[in-house]
Amino acid sequence: MQRHRFTFTGRLAPLLLGALLLGGLPGAEARPENGKSFKNWTVRCEKAKEAETETCYIFQNLVLKEGGQRVLHIAVGYLPQREEPVALLTLPLGISLPPGGTLQVDDNEPVRFQIERCEPNGCRAGLILKPELLEQFRKGMNAQVTFHDAARRPVSVPVSLQGFTAGLASLK
Repeated sequence: MQRHRFTFTGRLAPLLLGALLLGGLPGAEARPENGKSFKNWTVRCEKAKEAETETCYIFQNLVLKEGGQRVLHIAVGYLPQREEPVALLTLPLGISLPPGGTLQVDDNEPVRFQIERCEPNGCRAGLILKPELLEQFRKGMNAQVTFHDAARRPVSVPVSLQGFTAGLASLK
């Protein structure tokens, strides 16, 4: 399994980078089992060189059936001193950035997100799962992440939410 590290710039940069990679949860006593699966979600725990504590999150890698190219990596974890978890998305290179993207759970209203920047491993986006969206994740069956290819045609990637609630609960 590949290790994925996230770096962000822009308005979410201090929160996302500091929290999911360097901060962890202060005082966390029980550590989730690295690599444990909760249906379609897997736990990953990492400790950055600069960090004193390990940070854990749940993730999914979605790849094309033919060729195995990754089209979406989604990771969800907690920021220190925040109740809401954060979702970090890594999208493929060569996409159109200005339209941004959307995340839709089942038949709920889509939530728009900004694609922060592109790096050699993919284009990065992040959003805070506010209570309403988090509840949709917990109760939902599927989500759709939509972004646009270079010709600005929409590309939708399905994300299973099976195991999300149990996986996220293992992080607390």
